[in-house]
Amino acid sequence: MRNKTVFSVLVPLVFLAVYVTTRQLPQPHSYTELVVTREVLPLLLTGLVIWWLHGNQWRAVPAAWGLSANGLEALKMAFIFCLPMLIGYAFLADFQLSLSWEGFLLGCLGAAVSEELFYRGFVFGQLFRFAGWGFLAAGLLNALVFGSGHLYQAGDLGSAIGVFSITALGGLWFAWLYVEWDNNLYMPMAMHFFMNLWWNAFEAGPNAAGGLAANIFRAATVAISIIWTIRMKRKRGQALSITRNRWF
Repeated sequence: MRNKTVFSVLVPLVFLAVYVTTRQLPQPHSYTELVVTREVLPLLLTGLVIWWLHGNQWRAVPAAWGLSANGLEALKMAFIFCLPMLIGYAFLADFQLSLSWEGFLLGCLGAAVSEELFYRGFVFGQLFRFAGWGFLAAGLLNALVFGSGHLYQAGDLGSAIGVFSITALGGLWFAWLYVEWDNNLYMPMAMHFFMNLWWNAFEAGPNAAGGLAANIFRAATVAISIIWTIRMKRKRGQALSITRNRWF
């Protein structure tokens, strides 16, 4: 494995290069082109960088990326945590579904997998776990750019502030879940998937900021996940991974 300085320099550079480059590409002409240029190619590059950083060992990549943990457990718990959004949004929408197949693949499944692999597994995970960065430094780097990456949803300054704030804070929360669930990237990935799924399936809001009613149920999901995680660790006799000395 490379030293901490190499991680600290290379990860942010690759992160910013991929982020900027993908946003300078011409508008894709097909769904396939969109997936390949905006998701598949960036993740292939990210995987190669992780492979090189961890001593050219392919066997080290899953664990370094947070993919060697229990995915089924994360999926089950994420579904439970997101029940307030499922029930609340279904009620608000009179149980009328409005989700297209393309919306499911791109906006729910694709977004959850690609964004968590890139923002939490690569940027945050490599800097926090292997470069020695504190939680706030590593978390804020990915959260701020994660938030700005959703500004296309905004139509004015007010909605831009709302979208940025919600998604940036969400990025920090996903990073916290990732670490506290023993570096299990499947946990924020599953949470991301179900939250997007219920939001899109019942049209909870025109953008990520949402309205008061939508955010009440979203806040309930966040609160349940945090409380459950803390109680689970206490029940197992484990201390929280992110303590005061790891914040900075």
